Amino acid sequence: MTDRNPVYDELGIRPVIHAAGTITSFGGSMPRPEVMEAMTLASRSFVGLEELNQKVGEYIAEITGAEAGMVVSGAAGGVVLSMAACMTGTNPALVRQLPDTTGMKNELAIQKIHRGGYSHMYTFAGAQFAEAGSVNGCMPEELEAVITENTAAVAYLLGPGVLTNGLSLSEVAEIAHAHGVPVIVDAAAMLPPKSNLRRYISEGADLVTISGGKYIGGPQGTGLLFGRRDLIDAAMANSAPFHSIGRPQKVTKEEMIGLYTALTLFMEQDDEAQFATYRDVISPIYKQLNAIDNLDVSIRLDDAKYHVPTLVLGLRSYETGRNPQELLRQLLEGEPRVFMTYDSNSDALSVNPINLQPGEQHMLAARLVELLRP
Repeated sequence: MTDRNPVYDELGIRPVIHAAGTITSFGGSMPRPEVMEAMTLASRSFVGLEELNQKVGEYIAEITGAEAGMVVSGAAGGVVLSMAACMTGTNPALVRQLPDTTGMKNELAIQKIHRGGYSHMYTFAGAQFAEAGSVNGCMPEELEAVITENTAAVAYLLGPGVLTNGLSLSEVAEIAHAHGVPVIVDAAAMLPPKSNLRRYISEGADLVTISGGKYIGGPQGTGLLFGRRDLIDAAMANSAPFHSIGRPQKVTKEEMIGLYTALTLFMEQDDEAQFATYRDVISPIYKQLNAIDNLDVSIRLDDAKYHVPTLVLGLRSYETGRNPQELLRQLLEGEPRVFMTYDSNSDALSVNPINLQPGEQHMLAARLVELLRP
């Protein structure tokens, strides 16, 4: 249950019931006690960061089926280092030159439907986009047309709600590899299912980045990067503690151990058993809200958007006059404070149970009934 926290009380901040999944802006996910204990132990000794990252990377490679892996500063850090690796290789002169890409292949081919706020991070290393297709999709010939002698890599985005009417990963990989170009996959939030850890390498990806601070439950500032050994070596050369484009994206020894511990716990976890727990958590909320008129209440689970059982609340805003943004404001400013998200495409609020703590589902249900009952 959400209690007052003296650490935040000192700053005048009230904690929230985090009902929006693993969104970064309110803290990602809550690491298990074993993770925090391991991080405390790690803080009591000094080790070489490069050696530690290589050792944790060996475990990442083992569980993903990749040739090599490493810890990065979140999936966003993985995006930056992936692009840098594809442009510089392990050449120290080129590594030090970034973000100046003079003399390097510096174009990133990408389907237009995969451009978004996060894709801009590829440009942090100095890359330029070459877009293929349109907002309605992409044909193989359109991707072929933007791959030139200056193409360093092809990017592929996977995520809840990302359009899937373009080329598949395996199709993109076939085209890119025919031109000798690697494929970078941003799959930050694509867990669960656990099988996705191995899926993208098997479908042809050369580098894959996934968040460590979301469903895995590691430190929020961590991520996994895995793929071809030569490209991981190049990403390592571009990362901290070296003087490179990735130097500001430092990952501490405590965070590396925290992610390693979280990963070992995650690999022991059963997806279906965890889903059953989530259904139990949101069931009381479903029962109370389902009795409210003009509210479409459902529990959804799918590969496209709702990766865990999620309570979806269709507001019927135009019929009822409900103001979604005002509801979000009242939830966040009320007592208890609640952080939720609204999808304008489906006119729905959603309750993702991943971060709900014991007892919070009853507090959340009462607050939602209070605000949504006519």
